[in-house]
Formats: sequence, structure tokens, C-alpha cells
Amino acid sequence: MLKFVWSTLAACAVALAGIPALAEDYIDPQLPKYRAINKLEGKLTLVGSQTMSEVVALWEDRFTSFYPDVDVEVVVKGASNAVPAVISGEANIGLLSRETLIEEVEEFKKAKGYEPKILTPSLERIAVYVNESNPIESLTLAQLDAIFSKTLKRGEPKEITTWGALGASGSLADQMITLKGRSDTTGSQVFFKSIAMNGGEFRAGISAEKDNLALVKAIRDDKNAIGFAGQMWQINGIKPVSLSWKAGETAYTVDSVGDENGTYPLVRPLQFVINQAPDKDLGPIEVEFLRYVFSDMGQEDVVKAGFHPISAEPAKTALGAVGLQTLN
Repeated sequence: MLKFVWSTLAACAVALAGIPALAEDYIDPQLPKYRAINKLEGKLTLVGSQTMSEVVALWEDRFTSFYPDVDVEVVVKGASNAVPAVISGEANIGLLSRETLIEEVEEFKKAKGYEPKILTPSLERIAVYVNESNPIESLTLAQLDAIFSKTLKRGEPKEITTWGALGASGSLADQMITLKGRSDTTGSQVFFKSIAMNGGEFRAGISAEKDNLALVKAIRDDKNAIGFAGQMWQINGIKPVSLSWKAGETAYTVDSVGDENGTYPLVRPLQFVINQAPDKDLGPIEVEFLRYVFSDMGQEDVVKAGFHPISAEPAKTALGAVGLQTLN
């Protein structure tokens, strides 16, 4: 069995428990404090997810205010290129907006002889959006699976193709559901397939919008549409539906904190992929960048970008995974 360096296993447990680390305005006061060093120069390259580039832009801005002689380059090539870019040396850090796939870890290990370090600096809730005129207020994961999937791994007896099958009445009842999505290699598409569809296969006919903004605009402009994107992408003309793990269980809104019954189902880790050989130290720029990201300042940037911060223990675990036990 592969021994992943899941430095934010605690962060994901926090997410599932629904405690305040997922509250949008919550910055854990126990997060490490960042203190800049006197001098740093060179280049840092991050390659991969478009979603993660949103928060990386804020990290870059404040980090380079401390270190104006550091050039931070962010190359948006999609989550599927995060691991290959680190393997090839194109990137110091890969940006992966989902969990790492086993085959990606195997590819890395074959090339390097050891596994990558996987760190999670933030979390994102994926909302399921419909047109604001749609009367549907909540769905189960099994219903989502039957709407988007042809394999029905969550137990629904047949595909759901009309809004009437979900309880809509009137003129919407007989309308075919229009499926909006992204390309098969984007992090959100892979994550949704894994969690909502239990690893199943998408139905034919789902659109492949070029980016999240195009996707939510397509839902706004189509009364029969449904799609999924990060919570930060809500715009006028669409609405998120509440989700429950199973029929009869509590349905949670995308901005809920959670309670003793559970929490919102679609929470994904946004991850760093790092090449660190055993018994080798990271370069000084990588060290300082990671110290910044996993500090109170770095997590403030996460909130400003519209994502969810991690709490102190996962942050300290992440730093420890790359040999950084304390801040400077």
C-alpha cells in the first residue's frame, strides 16, 4: 500500500467534521506567525490548476512584498499537468485542485525513486448550481449521480433526465436537464466524478465549458441547466442547491458549518505537489514560501481569495512533512 505524505489528513478530517476551520471568516489564532528573513532572491515556479492560481496570486503579491528580488511565476496548465511539471523540473511546486491519483504518485516514484510530498494549504467547497428560477432546493448524492452519471454507482435505479423526476412541476417538469461541466482533466471534474458519482462515468452530452466563469454563465442563461463549480463562482441568476449524503439525512447549504449530523458533502483539498528527496532540504525560496502560505498571513490570503483556510494543526503537520518544524 502506498504511503502518501498526506500532510493535511487532519485538515480533511476537520472538513468532514464540519468544525470552524471551514468557516469562511475563521482564521485559527494558533496558526504559526510569519516573520520574514532579511534577504531572499531567485525564482519560484508553480504550475497547474487554474482554480489554485486564484489564491496563488494573493500569496505571490504579499510574499514578493517581503522579497522583491524573488520572481514568482505561475503557469496555468490544468491540474493534470501539476505532477508531470514537478517530475520534469518545470515547476518547483505543482498546483493540484484535487487529491493526487495513485497513478500520478506511481509515475513520480518511477521517475524519482521516491514519492512526492503532498501538502494541502486550503480547501474549497464545490457548489451544485441551477438557474435561479428552478424550484429545486436540495438533492442527494445519489440523485446527483443519476443526473450526471451513466453508471449509477450510488444506487438509483435509472438515470434522471427530466426536472419532473426530481419533483419539479409546471412547465419545467417535462424539460430535459441540461448538464454543464468542464473538461475531463480539470480538478473539479475529477473530484466530482470521484465523490458525487462514486468513481462512475459521466453521461454523454455534458458540456465542457472553458472555465468556471463560462460554466456559471451558461447555467444563468439556461433555465434547464445544472452544473458544479466552486462556491466563489456564484453569480446573479443562479443558485446553489443544498446537498445531503443520503435520502432522509440533513441537507446542508454550501456555506453551512455543519453539526452533529454531518456536514456539506463536496469539499475538496487544494494541494501542492513538491519534489523533496529523502534526507534533502528544500531550497530557501521554497522554504520561505511554504512558511508564508501555512502561516496566519497565508491563510488570510486564502479567505480573501474566496476559499477555506486550514487550521493550526494541519498547517504545522504540513510544515513538518517537509522538515520545517517551526517558523524562523
